[in-house]
Amino acid sequence: MSTLFNRVAKVNIGGREFTYPPFSIEFTQEQKIGNLQSATLKLYNPSPETIRVFEAKKKGSGKIFPKVTVSAGYKEDSGTVVLGEAINYSVSQNGVDRVLEVKISDSTTKWSTAIVNKSYKKSSAISVIKDACKSIGIDPGEIELGENKTYDSITVRGFSDSIRKIASDTKSEFYFRNGLLTLQPKNSKKKQVTLLNSFSGLLEKPEKTAKGYKIKTLFLYSLCVGMIVKIESKDVNLTAKIVKGTKNFSTFGDANCEFEVIPA
Repeated sequence: MSTLFNRVAKVNIGGREFTYPPFSIEFTQEQKIGNLQSATLKLYNPSPETIRVFEAKKKGSGKIFPKVTVSAGYKEDSGTVVLGEAINYSVSQNGVDRVLEVKISDSTTKWSTAIVNKSYKKSSAISVIKDACKSIGIDPGEIELGENKTYDSITVRGFSDSIRKIASDTKSEFYFRNGLLTLQPKNSKKKQVTLLNSFSGLLEKPEKTAKGYKIKTLFLYSLCVGMIVKIESKDVNLTAKIVKGTKNFSTFGDANCEFEVIPA
C-alpha cells in the first residue's frame, strides 16, 4: 500500500474545478443503508468568486442548489466519492485560514419532499420504481430486488415513503451510491467480495459490536454501504456487509474510513 500515499482531490461545481494542489481540501461523508448520503466539504482560502459559485439560485418560490462532485484518493487509486447538491455553506476564519464549509446531500430536495401522485395497475415493482424516479428527475442506479412483485394496484404519493414501502414489500434495502438510487436484496447472493486485510488497507483490530464489527481502513474511495467484504485479521475472519460508514479525507491531515458491518 506504500504507493497509495500520494493523495489527489478534485471538486467540480457547475463545470468549475478546484484541485489539490493548490487548494487544500477536506471532507467527511456519512453513509447508511436506507438514508441519503451526506457530506461536509471544506475548501481553504477560497476567493470571493469561488465562494459565490456555491450559492443557490432562486427559481420561482424555490431554489436550485449547485451540483457538486468530489473525487479523491491516491494517484494509483482514486475516483468519485461525493455526488450531490450544495444545500448550504458558511465561511469562517481559523487562524490565518479562511475556511469555506459546504453541506452536500444526494438530491435532497427531490428525495425528501417530492410528490409523485401516480397510480399503477398490474405493474412490477421495478417498473414502478423506475417510473417514479423518472417523474421527479432522480437517476436510478442498479436495481435488484429481493423478491419479484407485481402490484394489482399501487398509488405512489410521497416518493420517499413509497420507495421505503416497495423496498419492504420486496425484501430489499436501498441506499444512494454516487447520487444514484440503488436497491438490492437484504440477503444478497452476489459473489463479488472485497478483501480487507492489512495488505489491502485494514487498520487496527476490528471492534466487536452487538450485531457485527466496527472496522477502520485506509481511505478507499470505492468502499461504500451495501458492499460485501471479506475481513481477514489475526482475530477476525468474516464475510460481512457494510451497513454504515464514515469516510474522512484531508489533503494535509488524516484520511481513512470507518465502517459498521454485519455478517453476510
